[in-house]
Amino acid sequence: MSLRGCFRHRINEQNRVSLPSNFREALKNRGVKRLVVAKYADCLRAFPEDVFEERESQLSGLDLDDDKAVGYLRQLYSNLSEVEVDMQGRIILSEDWRREFSIKDQVLLLGLGSVFEVWNPDYFQYKERELKEQFGANRAHVSEVLEKRKRDEGT
Repeated sequence: MSLRGCFRHRINEQNRVSLPSNFREALKNRGVKRLVVAKYADCLRAFPEDVFEERESQLSGLDLDDDKAVGYLRQLYSNLSEVEVDMQGRIILSEDWRREFSIKDQVLLLGLGSVFEVWNPDYFQYKERELKEQFGANRAHVSEVLEKRKRDEGT
């Protein structure tokens, strides 16, 4: 099962937010009880632990003498946190995250297939206009990337 859809959820008094039922089901079916959460410029990105481990194995091949690669790794790893998914399918959003992203009493959870993002709903509403405007160009870019991957795998 994939993490799909866009959902607005309330944050309770203990800073917990319930994951959408389809997210909970997808994580449960894969045996995932922990998320690796990365801070990005606009939002938080939550990687199920198994997905992040796969990504981490790809990153392990980077040359640690390459300053740009090390810079990327430093930024990535210094902005990671692990979060447990409790028995009720909730996660805790830290006060630091809430402050940094100006999150008050609600969040927007946006599924991206294998991962999901946590947004300030007001900021996402603003960002969504930009995404709609860029959709055609982004779709063309994705088509090119997928076509290149297909060619590369064929050789």
